[in-house]
Amino acid sequence: MIKKILVATDASAASGRAVSIAAQLAVVHEAELLILNVIRDMQLPAELKEAPEFESFYNAREDLMRQIADKILGEAKKKAKKSGAKNIQTAIGSGDPATSLAGFAKRRNIDLIVVGTRGLSKQKAASMGSVSRKLLDLTDVNCLVIR
Repeated sequence: MIKKILVATDASAASGRAVSIAAQLAVVHEAELLILNVIRDMQLPAELKEAPEFESFYNAREDLMRQIADKILGEAKKKAKKSGAKNIQTAIGSGDPATSLAGFAKRRNIDLIVVGTRGLSKQKAASMGSVSRKLLDLTDVNCLVIR
């Protein structure tokens, strides 16, 4: 039985499709829908991290990224409501998206994770990395990958 559905969104077209399908599934199963946006860590040179201005730069970036995440989550919630979902929560994660999704799913006892994929070729996905592909390796939770 599906009681809790987690869907990831990054404002891409693929994640928009994932939100719509996750919301439809939430309606059918009368499940709780959790929408997550993950703020990726920045890869910065060590020299920059040692600069005196780094803390203010990092804090300004964090504030901006949280504002953007709130906007993305607001739009996704509207889309989910439009699809008929009732019990909707939103959250912001941080770090590697696949790792954050897997950890969130485990902590919240999620029954199904829904993610979009941009449909990269296997060669491009292998060289560039794929959140959906990595997620499948990291979690025991059932996953639905939307193209």
